[in-house]
Amino acid sequence: MSTPKEQLDLFFALVGDVPLRDDRDAMSAPMVSLSKKPPAELNWTGPSGQQVKITATTGSSIATIYDFDVVIWAISQVNAAMERGREDPGPTITFRPYDLLRSIGRTTGGRDYELLKAAISRLRATRIETTIRRRAKDRMEDFNLLADASWEEDEKGRPLGMQITLPRWVYRAIQTRKDILAISPQYFELTGGLDRFLYRLARRHAGNGKDNPYGWAFSFRDLHSRTGSPAPYGQFARDLRKAIKRDALPTYTLYEEAGANGDPLLRLQYRRILLP
Repeated sequence: MSTPKEQLDLFFALVGDVPLRDDRDAMSAPMVSLSKKPPAELNWTGPSGQQVKITATTGSSIATIYDFDVVIWAISQVNAAMERGREDPGPTITFRPYDLLRSIGRTTGGRDYELLKAAISRLRATRIETTIRRRAKDRMEDFNLLADASWEEDEKGRPLGMQITLPRWVYRAIQTRKDILAISPQYFELTGGLDRFLYRLARRHAGNGKDNPYGWAFSFRDLHSRTGSPAPYGQFARDLRKAIKRDALPTYTLYEEAGANGDPLLRLQYRRILLP
């Protein structure tokens, strides 16, 4: 039986269209695997000395960028509740699995519920150790991508209701409002892990085209490290060029440029619509 305080803290998910939001710091650093077959561990050191280490508890694997849809949905829910006047909805969300699946563009068959439970379990098991929000780069923050999760099932094992809790690291970003960014609903339509990463990176750094009219450029080698890709650099460079050719990102266009040191660059630029 929950206490009166816990009952007040419960937040029941909003139904219907909710504007999507993402954590800006998680958009440009590896915190999940782009591959559906993740490595056992990922490590990244950023250009300013930022550190990220991703591991998973024994018996699990690192969460994927597809699993992270659940976190994006949860961020969006809490943010929408705040924007609608609720002062402190809390980091714990109670919801129907059907509503979450529909919101992130998934189907709602029996296997989809099993995949959702597996995704939530991986998020719960994925541990992040990072300094990316600290000016003193030697101060580490340590959290899991979901702090808690539970669900009730019927006699056939189908989930009737679920509850997840965002980690404080993510919840603080929502509370400040400046540390989350709006993203396009078309994000969920991107099927490739690399395309998803590049969209989030573009949204984080190229923005709406006003502050950075020429977009933002990253070297291929920086992106190879930043994505945590286990592929050799040569294969990764070929994959990037395929992404440039696909030009599949909502709102943003990709260009290859020559870098000063011979390393090719990828420029992410806001796609301007030319009206007649």
